[in-house]
Amino acid sequence: MSPNPLRRHGLARAAGTGPSGGRQARASKERRGSGLRIAKGTQVVVRFARMGATGEAVGPVGGREVAVPYAAPGEQARVRILSVERGRARGQLVALQVASPRVVRPLCLHFGRCGGCQWQHLEYPAQLEQKTALVRDALDRVRIRSPLVAPAIGWEPPWEFRTHLEAVVGTREGRPVLGFFAWGGGHVVEVQQCPVQHPSNVAALSAVRAAWDALGPVTAALRGVVARVAAVSGEVVLGLAATRRLHADERHLVVRALLDRIPRLVGLLEVRAPRRSHLLAGRRADLLWGRPHVAEEVAGVRFHVPLLAEFPVNARGLPGLIEMILTALDPSSTDIVVEPDAGIGGYSLHLALASGRVIAVTDASEVDAAWANARLNRITNCQFYARDPVRALEKALRHGPIHRAFLHPPGAGLAPGLPRALRQAGAVRVVYLGRALPALARDAAALAREGFQIRQVQPIDLSPQTSRVHALVTASVG
Repeated sequence: MSPNPLRRHGLARAAGTGPSGGRQARASKERRGSGLRIAKGTQVVVRFARMGATGEAVGPVGGREVAVPYAAPGEQARVRILSVERGRARGQLVALQVASPRVVRPLCLHFGRCGGCQWQHLEYPAQLEQKTALVRDALDRVRIRSPLVAPAIGWEPPWEFRTHLEAVVGTREGRPVLGFFAWGGGHVVEVQQCPVQHPSNVAALSAVRAAWDALGPVTAALRGVVARVAAVSGEVVLGLAATRRLHADERHLVVRALLDRIPRLVGLLEVRAPRRSHLLAGRRADLLWGRPHVAEEVAGVRFHVPLLAEFPVNARGLPGLIEMILTALDPSSTDIVVEPDAGIGGYSLHLALASGRVIAVTDASEVDAAWANARLNRITNCQFYARDPVRALEKALRHGPIHRAFLHPPGAGLAPGLPRALRQAGAVRVVYLGRALPALARDAAALAREGFQIRQVQPIDLSPQTSRVHALVTASVG
């Protein structure tokens, strides 16, 4: 494990930041240079040039890139090599030799052990600069020109923005712990605070921990805790992820143990989570008490958001993001807009208010919630379908030509054939919200091959304190 970033400045002082005879002698013995053979266990000096897409700081040594957690661009450090793969090595910070003025004290006491955040040691403007560079690098690889990429946009303060929580159960010295995985997986770090989470989610996590003994035999089946808070109403729904279906008496036990411990709680659910799967595999939740959703409002549109729904989780940035999407798409009252991967209508209903008709494609498990949200707002020009996006386009064409498309696929990217289908449907303007850099580059290139000219790329920071970055791509024909 890397040294705790809270001790970074102590490491810098121990290594020295000014010229000294001892340091020069030490540096002459350290491995560096273009002809160096890097091997596991050796120590090298690295001058970090940038932050990488997986969260580490990266610098060149011996013809390879060396990636080190919790370092920063502009820093120089002595590093122990942990692994070497092809043209890349991964290392561990041993001692800082030159510190960066853009490093700050992390706000979270778990930073350096918990894997949820990787960049809390960077001041926020530096995070935005690095995310801009990540998007530019990804698009450069597919020959989309860097000048098209604008500086990244974020929202401050970059804390307490996340409205959805997924925490896991682990063990430490024979006792249960509740928190997040360490960087790279493995053991679970017990979390007492989380400054990127909405405080109500942290309170819900603390309530489950406090009720652990009262939950009795249920705890043996628990894999984690899932919570969602509505930023506007403050309502909370909580789910216990279990490896098996709870018995009736166990369900009553859960309700009695948690009902009065969580402020603004409106629903308790049981989430099915088989032991050898992701915590939310199957995305199935059964109601134990109350109702399965929170009441949320975003830029004047109301939503009932179920616990496991696909819905944007950055409450602070979402209104501004919607405004940027509408500005980039520029729909009129006569335009038909198609939207694959619509979820429960988090973007669809705003698109409907600005356009003639929206054809939204969603998962079968979310189509009922999407229609319910449309009725909640008395929006009648938004149709939801649970089908293949390309087939949905064919159905949409029965109402007239498709003029606009808003695309925000999951991490795997666009469905095969969708860029071509959009071109054949007559789309003249496409706005694409990318969530993962590899898919962003691949999908932007696919749009360009089908005749959509990339006009602008706007990096957007919806996950502060991490290396994750979104990008809004505007493309049009002609």
